Amino acid sequence: MNNFKYLAFLLFLVVTINASGQQNAPTGLLCNLLSHPESAVITHKVPDFGWIVNAGVKDDYQTAYHIEVASSPSLLQAGNPDLWNTGKITSAQSINIKYEGKALQPNKSYWWRVCSWGKTGRQSAWSNLQKFNTGNFDAVKIWPDESKWVELPNEQGKKLPAFEDRDPIVYYDRAPVKTVKQKNGNMFYDFKKDAFAYLTLNLLWEPGAASVDSLTLSIGEKGISDSIDQKPGGGIIYQTYKIGLKKGTNDYVLNIPRFVPQFPWSQVMPLQLPEVIPFRYCEITAMPGLKINTIIQKALTVKFDNNASAFSCSDDRLNQIYEMCKYSTIANTFNGDYANSERERMMYEADCYIQQMCHYAIDREFSTARYSTENLIYHASWPTEWISHSVFMAWSDYLYTGNKGLIEKYYNDLKAKTLVGLETPEGLISSRTGLQTKSFLASIHYNGDLLHDIDDWPDADQGIYPSGETDNYERKDYNTVVNAFYYRALVLMSQISLATDHKEDAAFFAEKAEKVKKKFNEVFFDRVSKIYIDGIGSRHSSIQANLFPLAFGLAPDLHKESVVNFVKSKWMACGVYASNYLMEGLYNAEQGSYALDLITNDSDRGWLNMIRVGATMTTEAWDLKYDPQDMSWSHAWSASPAHIIPRRIMGIQPAEPGFGKIIIKPQPGDLKWAKMKLPTIHGDILTSLNQEPGLFFNLDTTIPANTTAEVYLPKIANNYTLLVDGKVVKDAKANEAWVIVNSLSGSHSFKIKKN
Repeated sequence: MNNFKYLAFLLFLVVTINASGQQNAPTGLLCNLLSHPESAVITHKVPDFGWIVNAGVKDDYQTAYHIEVASSPSLLQAGNPDLWNTGKITSAQSINIKYEGKALQPNKSYWWRVCSWGKTGRQSAWSNLQKFNTGNFDAVKIWPDESKWVELPNEQGKKLPAFEDRDPIVYYDRAPVKTVKQKNGNMFYDFKKDAFAYLTLNLLWEPGAASVDSLTLSIGEKGISDSIDQKPGGGIIYQTYKIGLKKGTNDYVLNIPRFVPQFPWSQVMPLQLPEVIPFRYCEITAMPGLKINTIIQKALTVKFDNNASAFSCSDDRLNQIYEMCKYSTIANTFNGDYANSERERMMYEADCYIQQMCHYAIDREFSTARYSTENLIYHASWPTEWISHSVFMAWSDYLYTGNKGLIEKYYNDLKAKTLVGLETPEGLISSRTGLQTKSFLASIHYNGDLLHDIDDWPDADQGIYPSGETDNYERKDYNTVVNAFYYRALVLMSQISLATDHKEDAAFFAEKAEKVKKKFNEVFFDRVSKIYIDGIGSRHSSIQANLFPLAFGLAPDLHKESVVNFVKSKWMACGVYASNYLMEGLYNAEQGSYALDLITNDSDRGWLNMIRVGATMTTEAWDLKYDPQDMSWSHAWSASPAHIIPRRIMGIQPAEPGFGKIIIKPQPGDLKWAKMKLPTIHGDILTSLNQEPGLFFNLDTTIPANTTAEVYLPKIANNYTLLVDGKVVKDAKANEAWVIVNSLSGSHSFKIKKN
């Protein structure tokens, strides 16, 4: 009997251990950085794979993995992969693993799965299967990595439009949240949010003796009470259409006229998909015998997981700003890229860089940003500073994915995009000194006449004030803002060179960056006023000439305080584009409280004004009065709080490419509490803080398995107590402002209080 009990106990242990080991299957599978490869086609013969490691125990990390790839799901389920079976590979790597199996064939479908081992040595369960499709490997492309529309059969065999090498776009159904019958009998519908969309309707029409056989329907972005503003101004949308009616109950589609490109490289949708236009409201003119059964807004965006990210805090103003900016980021992906606004539908490097950073902060999706980056390398736009943003985008692609594919493939193009070809014997660059030769313009893939400096937008030609949004910036041959961008591009190019093993280039760009920094401060920094002037020969100092040096690390420590004070004295004297860098500069200078005040300011130069006037996407300028000619209500370049809040207020940033190491350095200002969920390629990061400034600061974190973090806590007093996971820590690193703790994966608590 005793032997039986002992054997039963052993069996229980074996079953328990085995069950424990078979949990925590990898999730979040990626194929070529596609989160939905089943709805796209891959045109690369050698894809790569990645996944999220799910912890089995505290502080867990991957020690090995096993990948299987097969030509059918049944082969994988039977444990008989016919294309690639890695066996158990001892490695911590869980992203960007190159395929090394049998040659994949074009225009085929394949399936893959993965399991992993953690620090306890136990094997996880197998992941769910992920399908991926190959396309034409040898298709002729106008430019490298051109992504064409193709047709891909769904499970029912119906062919649907899909992208090459990027995640799909999807029409989401939205019913009206408010329906009002007006005094004149017209019906008014509010869909809650503006979206690039079209309409479907189900109508019952009994014509009787009526001679009219068409329905009049209006859509618009701006409402007035329970109707649509018919004269909204600028580029804000109001349109009227007619729909022919048939007797009885029928389904109808509002066929939006096809977008006609008016600008170089404007993006157009395929004819197989219904055209879209941004609108929030619909108004249907009353007519006899008509009954409206249903009306649906078909909103088009890249496939999106709204639950992938979240933020809330003690200041509801900031919550509203975050939600608007988050929504604006995704709503402006309607064409599968970052081509914004109904007016142009054209990608610009600066706009796309800001949207790229926002997109990384709200969803674990990387292919839209990568495609936009690749596209812009070959389709440069006209502003001088915008060219540098291609380097910014390429570096961010590597920083957030850990994947070197883009920076390796376009390495020489990125070198040219630093604008080193415009450097003069002064050691600075200028767009006005005759160096914009045909060969130079070809090297940066610019097909226009010449580059022109922009500084900020709108400028004097478009704004109602003498200088638009440029704070009376005085442009000179050698421009402070342009050379600030030049310096930052050189710094990033040095890092790109190191990452791609171009060591001599890395040294070259690093040395050149230091020389530019020295020259920059010699000629642009005014020793009397102790702030930066607009350019060589200028006596004027704008906010732009000072915020960009602050954002890019050009301001020397000795004079940083005077530059910060000048920038703060200007309040929000810049446009929505430059406000992104204004925030970067303020948080670099650890001015979190002031930056928070600026973000939540209630003037007409802030995000709350966008909400107040009725926009649900961020607008192209602060207010219609600052750009009465063109301002649209659908522009993601002003959505920067979507990434500033997680990166700067909550302080979560990658410490190394791919988020294997994380920095958490919050600057919450006077927020009493705040919570964040941030998606990364390695998995979700969760943080929650509460504080009483000067008395205590509490931070709870959860970071993914296979990662580590460096956590910064504000040094609230010289005499303090630090607790990590409830235990007193006395030997933590500290400087004048911060106490620094290294953290392993999993959930941990950090508390610092004044003694």
